Amino acid sequence: MSPRPDHLQALSFERGESVRDRVAALKVLSPREIDDRLSELGYRGQQEARRAASVLAYRHVRRLRRIHLEGIAPEPGTRENCLFLGPTGSGKTFLVELLFRQILGVPTLIVDATQFSETGYVGDDVTTMLSRLYEAAGGDVAWAACGAICMDEFDKLATSRSDARFAGQQTTKDVSGFGVQRSLLNLLSAPRADFPPDFGFTSRTPPMPMELSALTFIACGAFSGLKNTAEELGGHKERMGFGRESSKRAEAIAEKVSDEQIEQTTAFARYGFIPELIGRFSRIVSFSPLDAATLGSILEENVLRAYEREFAHEGLNLEVEPAVREWVVQRALKRETGARGLRAALVPQLERAAYDHFGEPQVSTVRLVLQGEQVGVVTR
Repeated sequence: MSPRPDHLQALSFERGESVRDRVAALKVLSPREIDDRLSELGYRGQQEARRAASVLAYRHVRRLRRIHLEGIAPEPGTRENCLFLGPTGSGKTFLVELLFRQILGVPTLIVDATQFSETGYVGDDVTTMLSRLYEAAGGDVAWAACGAICMDEFDKLATSRSDARFAGQQTTKDVSGFGVQRSLLNLLSAPRADFPPDFGFTSRTPPMPMELSALTFIACGAFSGLKNTAEELGGHKERMGFGRESSKRAEAIAEKVSDEQIEQTTAFARYGFIPELIGRFSRIVSFSPLDAATLGSILEENVLRAYEREFAHEGLNLEVEPAVREWVVQRALKRETGARGLRAALVPQLERAAYDHFGEPQVSTVRLVLQGEQVGVVTR
């Protein structure tokens, strides 16, 4: 269970600013303008996913304005739940953080799904997500209800693929994720839910209700192997015995799940998810593996600039020749871990330069060059 924040007791329940004022202050950008802001903030690639996410963010603001400024009650059963699936390092959670936390400026919670368990077992209950969102909103439950929750590593909640899990499910320890899935069923569809404002650490604080009709819930996960599962369900059965031709192929880590495969709820069930839970998501967005051009842009405009600033703080000018940049991109593609692979390939090279030259006033420029198949350091 997460440690109780020390400042939780100091939260003020007096509203210095009404929710209506906060919603009125939110800037209404068109989906295209939101997409442009993503580019300005350094997000690269994923054009289809960006369009879907930009519309999602726009609809979130418009829904808040209809409820709090125009007095229009939300339509029943119109909760905004979205599932982002795609390879690791493809920018799923980064997109959520940029959209809701930086561009929209609403309370935003990004939480790891692996820390949750069914009520009554070791681990956090899913309702504590509302507790954390409440904390992120400064103790204003009405403002928290205007925010967004992103559950990362959602695919790690997949249960065993054996139907035997249903036998005695109430009497065994919740280690499969099935109990968490059942708990999410209500959270993703209910118009309101109670949550422990003290994170459930005491029994003296009564639960508080939170309206969920305006809340946006996004689940993110890599779902490695889902593409193969969908292909097995949609393909032809293998012929058994002598002369059979196997239809199975080598499984890659970084693959895009097609729109047709996303529609196969049976594939998600085979993967280990309750069909009713997948049905709670009104939109499923598939992210593509990042290609060489996108990785090169991320390396140039995001990763290298951060390291250039760090070297500049040490009085050094960092230069990376184009051949080294291409070398880093190719290593990242080989790792199949997306943008994370860029840092994994680059950091060991920079560590050597930092070890030798940080704190050395004799050197003013550090240049990474490609020497055969290895990266070398040249100084002047």
